[in-house]
Amino acid sequence: MKPNEPSRMALIPARQRAAHQVLDHGSIFYDPFAINILGEGEKNVLQFANEHPLASIGRLFITARSRIAEDALSGAVERGIRQIVILGAGLDTFALRSPHGARQIRIYEVDHPATQAWKRLRLAEAQLALPPWLILVPVDFERDHLRETLVGAGFQENSPAFFSWLGVVPYLRQEAIGSILDYIASIENSEVVFDYMEPPQSFSEEIRELITERTKQLEKIDERWASRFEPAGMAAILRSHGFCDFEDINFQEIRSRFGRAVQGLPPGQAGLHVVHAKHQPSRQAKRRVTSAQSSACQTARERSSVQGTRYAPFGRTGDFAIQNCRRSLLASRAVLSGWPCG
Repeated sequence: MKPNEPSRMALIPARQRAAHQVLDHGSIFYDPFAINILGEGEKNVLQFANEHPLASIGRLFITARSRIAEDALSGAVERGIRQIVILGAGLDTFALRSPHGARQIRIYEVDHPATQAWKRLRLAEAQLALPPWLILVPVDFERDHLRETLVGAGFQENSPAFFSWLGVVPYLRQEAIGSILDYIASIENSEVVFDYMEPPQSFSEEIRELITERTKQLEKIDERWASRFEPAGMAAILRSHGFCDFEDINFQEIRSRFGRAVQGLPPGQAGLHVVHAKHQPSRQAKRRVTSAQSSACQTARERSSVQGTRYAPFGRTGDFAIQNCRRSLLASRAVLSGWPCG
């Protein structure tokens, strides 16, 4: 993208989300602000949606990845996560629609400064106010340090966080992708949802032709797809960064789960994926956990002795709290012994 201009590629997912509301009635991903924030009437949205016979494949993928991400986000909030980071937010409207406001969440939208300035303008023209839980964080992913800018905006690195990273990875070099994964992995119990593309041969012929045409369009506006991955390669990258618990959802599964909701969806194979990955504590951190549990069990035994309750092995009468503690300790050690990422 050009230095002082918003990413024109941010328009495509915004238009696809708006078209989904008009053509598919938001059946996969309901967004009541999608049309207003875009600032284009339904006529223009429909023109965009119908300009290519394969456009509905993009609409399916873009709305499905948003649905997958926000479903995972809701699960993370239920597990206690209160920090949400949206990397490459564009015209994303989750902060306006969030059902979690009462849970004291903080949402950090991270994007290029020019794109954020454009979004502020779109919000103002649509008369949509920024909610109090939203913080806009300007970042150039290829040049700036994500950690410094996030922390400067109030992000708490000692608390878990959920990262939504949609529509960004294909435009980044592998070094930048690895750097961002490193940072997310540095935050214990963090989660991330992102999408990626496979090499061109994984797409059916008609979609490959569309990709070739789109590549030429990108080059004209100084944007380009910079990285592609085989699924096995992506799995190896995730494990190397400590993301051992992940789900890689390919386009066939997305079509199977959501395809019937998209009007006029043609056949075709696309090498597109959505990943939900969770970073688990390192082996050293797990040792600290089991050490703490051992100390807790020792304390429980001492208290039990003072109270006149004799410790008993499993299966015999004894203090329930001690037995519970022992079970937890043994389970933790079992997990540690089979830890796949080292």
